Amino acid sequence: MRRDRLDLGRLLTGEYARAIGLVALTTAVALPLRSRLQITDIAMLYLLPVVAVAARYRRAAAVLTTVLGIALFDLLFVPPYYTFAVQEPAYILTFLVMLAVALVMSGLTARIREHAEEAEARERRTAALYAMSSELTPVATPAEVISIFKRHLGQLLQARVIVLLDEEVGLESEAPRWPDDAVFESQLVRLAAAWTYRSGKSSGQGTPHSAEAEALIVPLRSSVRIQGVAVIVPEPEERTLERGQRLTAEVLAERAGIELERTVLGERHRRATVAVEAERLRSGLLSSVSHDLRTPLSAIESAGTSLLQDERALSAEDRRGMARIIVEESRRMSRLINNLLDLVRVEAGMRAVKQWLPLEEPVISALGRLEVTLHDHPVALKLPADLPLVPVDEVLLEQLLINLLENAAHHTPPGTGIAVSAWPEPGVIIVEVADQGPGVPPGAEEQVFDRFYRGPGAARESQGSGLGLAICRGIVAAHGGRIWVERHPGGGAAFRFSLPLEGPPIEAAIPTLHA
Repeated sequence: MRRDRLDLGRLLTGEYARAIGLVALTTAVALPLRSRLQITDIAMLYLLPVVAVAARYRRAAAVLTTVLGIALFDLLFVPPYYTFAVQEPAYILTFLVMLAVALVMSGLTARIREHAEEAEARERRTAALYAMSSELTPVATPAEVISIFKRHLGQLLQARVIVLLDEEVGLESEAPRWPDDAVFESQLVRLAAAWTYRSGKSSGQGTPHSAEAEALIVPLRSSVRIQGVAVIVPEPEERTLERGQRLTAEVLAERAGIELERTVLGERHRRATVAVEAERLRSGLLSSVSHDLRTPLSAIESAGTSLLQDERALSAEDRRGMARIIVEESRRMSRLINNLLDLVRVEAGMRAVKQWLPLEEPVISALGRLEVTLHDHPVALKLPADLPLVPVDEVLLEQLLINLLENAAHHTPPGTGIAVSAWPEPGVIIVEVADQGPGVPPGAEEQVFDRFYRGPGAARESQGSGLGLAICRGIVAAHGGRIWVERHPGGGAAFRFSLPLEGPPIEAAIPTLHA
């Protein structure tokens, strides 16, 4: 406070000195012309420094300029010279008019200057609010809101900003958990912060409440409640914030409070959405898996029970058939469980560990694992000999191809062919698995990649769990590509996915290819 008074004293001293200098300059100009100018002309000259001082400095300096100008005018330009005695009463009227005109002009110019300063302050507040609001628009968490608010307000006011949220420090309680900061060692600051939270009004420096506090406390007000308070400590601490700076702090704090409310509500909405989605997923998973597991289990139990009966009741061919049913249904259950595990990986955000490989390797491996499933579907490979290496996770890509080939086999009549093709495009490799079945229903091109979606035209037992294509989308996303389906020109569906040619340094992968 003492430093602020000293600064104000220096400022006023400087203004008074400039005012006296302007009056002296006017006198120096007018005195040599005393014999040539009328007294009214000289009086007009003494109004010029009044206007100049009133336009730039405080009203006290303008009043000083007026009084000093009238005194010098009387002393040097009104007969008898060099004395304050006035022989003619008409000059007294002149002095009064000069004083009235000077005071009115100084008042008007001072008011215009104050209005201009207020307009500039409003413009600065608006610009600061716009800058902070622009940065807050995409923000989604309360921590980001607080960080942006503290940075903007601290730079504008050249101060240290501490944000206290009720959820963190318990401002509503009788014993809040104050941060470990030197400013909160002051009982006055703590009382002001608690009072601001309860009342929703600013306190501390320059305010009616706790004016002697070394910090300014403003509320973070939203449409529903007070989210917390901002404690603003000027740097250096001896400096006092001006009225315009206090208004700026209040405006930005209110905007931050609204954004805090938005992010908190958004976070609650996201949590509710996640909970609803998780419940929907659990319900769908139980509904789908309960049937898909029960069917093969029933078949395995029936076949096993039959095998346990008297061997004379079953022929060797019947026993082989029962064993074949057990093996096929066990494989079906294994595929379903693998799909469920893959779905968990997709939901958790799987990562692809890429290495540069020829595309033929995962394709041939996938075909080998589906030899029984594709027994009634001839497969045509259309892979160019000059196809470049691709950076892929071999295990994930093999699973992707298995799911697409199984999907084609399940949804096409026996005897129809399946074609696996690939070709390069700028920056990517396009892989296609095309069938000759009924194709995807119009309008379902995106829906087929949803969890538990089952296409029409096949029995439930042959459709699988409805997870295969959803897992495919997750695997392709983990590689940085995209997957889509189109109608094949010759009939049927053509599932295509892209593999970006971006991965680890190819030199590191070459030795492993020849190993």
